[in-house]
Amino acid sequence: MNLSFKLAVPVIALAAAVLPSQALAIDYDAYDKDVAALLWEYQNGPDQKAAIKPSVLVFNDAADSDTLVDFETGLVVVTATSLQLLQESIVEILLTQIDPSVIDAKTASDFGLINDRTNKPFFWKQILDHRGKPIENPWTAEIYADHLAQRAQQHRGRYKIKINMVKEHKNIAGGKYIQTVKAAGRQHNVPASLMMAIMETESSFNPLARSGSNALGLMQIKANTAGRDYFSIIKGYKHTPSSSYLYNPSNNIEVAAGYLRILATRYLSGIKHPKKLEYAMISSYNGGAGNLWRSLDKNGNKTKSLARINNMTVSEFYWFLTNRHIRGETRNYLKKVSGKQKKYLHL
Repeated sequence: MNLSFKLAVPVIALAAAVLPSQALAIDYDAYDKDVAALLWEYQNGPDQKAAIKPSVLVFNDAADSDTLVDFETGLVVVTATSLQLLQESIVEILLTQIDPSVIDAKTASDFGLINDRTNKPFFWKQILDHRGKPIENPWTAEIYADHLAQRAQQHRGRYKIKINMVKEHKNIAGGKYIQTVKAAGRQHNVPASLMMAIMETESSFNPLARSGSNALGLMQIKANTAGRDYFSIIKGYKHTPSSSYLYNPSNNIEVAAGYLRILATRYLSGIKHPKKLEYAMISSYNGGAGNLWRSLDKNGNKTKSLARINNMTVSEFYWFLTNRHIRGETRNYLKKVSGKQKKYLHL
């Protein structure tokens, strides 16, 4: 098989803009139960706003083949109507660049192959071939694709293969952004451990993550809320950032750090204990400061809410947020972020 550059371009260009209305008509019976459940969740969330799972990315350039990547579980699923198309799609995902910091997300002119800046595919070391080696060029990708294609399952006219990333795939993926996180954290006085934990929780390090409510990128920034606040308060002028701006990892991380600073110094000002302030920041990053105040006071009175917070111990406040916050999602969100933060405390 001889991979041509043109194969990879349409696949990735469409992936960055997948919406529920554009999702594929999936034959769930063609997949194993774990993959089918993931695909179903992707297309049929509990409501319209939850229909897209940010850790999931679907690549599609035609009805003849499609590729799904779940950054959370480290699962890649490739299906195609022929073994040749299956091999081509496997090579594409193995060699692709989907990091908007090294490609133009709008034109996709650089999508698909190793570039001059990184000299590595996006999934470098996150996916190893059958010999336990990282895939680094078309030759090694084609050998592995041929190996996988020989083991493909066939169902209802489609060939399917599952590729598992290495166990430590999140550590490798997150490692790409640590230096950017540290710099933004120093600039805005936000702990790098907090930002990395939020990033992992929000997107599982998928730089093209997009939620049903149009939160974008690694830190899941909404352009018309956190993005607008960042430019208005931090930069000093009114501006709503574009999708391409927020898909850029450096921009996304900077805006998130600035927004966390805004939460700490403006919306949540008055919380005296630093750890309680951090818990409030995490909860408000997910559920908004207004919902925090409404959780503490039925009328959402900030003064009364602050008095309650400052009279609680740190453990009491954590218990309150994880048991009494008015949004169930936020209750679980704080548990996830605070749990993940522990592994980044060395940063």
